[in-house]
Amino acid sequence: MTTLSILTVAFAALCVWLIVRIVNRRKRWAKWMLVGAVGLPVLYVASFGPACWFSSRTHIGIFNLPTVYRPILATLSDRGSVGKVVRWYAEAGAQAGWQWVDISDSAGPYWVWLGP
Repeated sequence: MTTLSILTVAFAALCVWLIVRIVNRRKRWAKWMLVGAVGLPVLYVASFGPACWFSSRTHIGIFNLPTVYRPILATLSDRGSVGKVVRWYAEAGAQAGWQWVDISDSAGPYWVWLGP
């Protein structure tokens, strides 16, 4: 938890520093760095649903999803609104019967077909 806090503060400091470079010095490279620093995490989170939908229909990458999206899957254990939104997003466009199942003796949730 401490590491996550440190990384969050460092990321925020980087974004503030880049914004200052953009506003005060009008540096073009700083604009692209800020777009990358903010845009890449957004694309990563946004790709979670389509990856689940694609794998449910083609059966490609089913076993890689838990590894690639482990940070997002950590929210599934939360029974609050964040976990519900993540589950909904994964299952919204997936083929009927596919869902994330957390097996108690495993390393984390798995994307499996449980039938309609």
